[in-house]
Amino acid sequence: MPREAGAPGRKAMFGPDSLAWLYLVTVLFVLSEMLPALLRLPLGADEISYIARTSAQASGVYLPPVHGHGAGLLAAPVTLLTTSLLALRLWMAVLSGLALLLSLLCWRGLRPAWMLALAGLIFGSLAITQLSGVQVYPDLWAGFGSLAITGLLLQSVRGRMSPRVLLPLIGFLAFFIVMLRPQNIVFVLAPTFAAPLLVRGWRQPRLLIAMIIGAAAGMLEWIAEASLWFGGLSSRIHLAGQEPPKFGLNFSLLTQIKVLSGPWYCLPGQCPATNDPELILWWLLLLGLVVLGLYATWRLPEKSSAVLAVVTGAWGALLYVLFVPFGAPRYLLPTFALFAIVAADGVKWLVTVPSWRRVGLAAAAVFLLTGVISQHLVLTSETANEASERPFIGRADVLKKDGIKPPCVIFSPSIAYYVGCTAPWSGGTISEILARTPGGAKAWREIHEQGAVKNVWVRQ
Repeated sequence: MPREAGAPGRKAMFGPDSLAWLYLVTVLFVLSEMLPALLRLPLGADEISYIARTSAQASGVYLPPVHGHGAGLLAAPVTLLTTSLLALRLWMAVLSGLALLLSLLCWRGLRPAWMLALAGLIFGSLAITQLSGVQVYPDLWAGFGSLAITGLLLQSVRGRMSPRVLLPLIGFLAFFIVMLRPQNIVFVLAPTFAAPLLVRGWRQPRLLIAMIIGAAAGMLEWIAEASLWFGGLSSRIHLAGQEPPKFGLNFSLLTQIKVLSGPWYCLPGQCPATNDPELILWWLLLLGLVVLGLYATWRLPEKSSAVLAVVTGAWGALLYVLFVPFGAPRYLLPTFALFAIVAADGVKWLVTVPSWRRVGLAAAAVFLLTGVISQHLVLTSETANEASERPFIGRADVLKKDGIKPPCVIFSPSIAYYVGCTAPWSGGTISEILARTPGGAKAWREIHEQGAVKNVWVRQ
């Protein structure tokens, strides 16, 4: 009798639509981010610029004009209190795990919980996802936001949740996505704006109003920063236009494919040979699962959600391929997040068709296991490479030993942050920084250092 009484409870705990699946994949994702090499990974150049204005480390480093402060604000509860790298990495790991859970919950009812957990496993097992989870970058959070707002849009048009709950959530997500990076209005949100206009039966003006209000609030914050730090809106737009790369038509598909397994940032013409070229086959299989998922849902109620996920994900990827010349797979995280939902549809079809269920189960298991193992190997390798390319603290220590202290200006923001100096953002110049200081450029003198940083400006 005790065994029979306990059996239904165990079955319910991991039933097809049990939240236990989502909790399990969230825990696994957070544990995957506890790799010691990830927790010890030094701050990157972009990370420093995102947290510099909300950091206990006093410095004159500014956020580049084109960026948004969303990622830095996510880290602020820790960075305002301590400069501990471990505390920051742990905070971001736990926060990203919570974001994964919440973004998947936005799809609750649109897919069984086990399928959402499978999508979370596919997305969360990617090396670039795990690396981004502990870092202060906006791209993974744009992925979570895109996944969440797409799910809530579908919940709304299907009447599955109360508008009193949905509309504020959708407005907040639009605000959050734009705060992360203003260009996300086009790169991430454009299909979400277009869907209620173009799809018959989805035309709900209140949805558009909620998204417009949220996006406008995000832009308002960016405009307020322009007045506070960049001399006004027109000045910030002008300065943003000077940041590399210059806006123009590019076609970087081959570059984006080449860097999927690292290196995770390279400029045109500087990318080395493809790392682990055999893993391109795994990525092709993942894309094949997405196509299979579309096929499997084409005559089912899930068709509209699968199509919206694929269109939204493909839209962002297409814009990056056309307009971004350098390789950076973290920019594709919103695409990977949405594609994972449809890939899970493909896995479901493989493992449920009776005529080849055993073969489908085996194929799906091999695919998932291969992905988890290979992505872990990529993560280990690329984390070591990233750490070796971030010697900023050591170089800053050399300058401090030489007596360099604030007020000072250094060309490298990453080194300036640790010394406490000011620095120009990407696309800016030392002369522009000096000209905006009290007394102008004449109040400064240049010191020629013999170490890694050759030129430093200090007050006369």
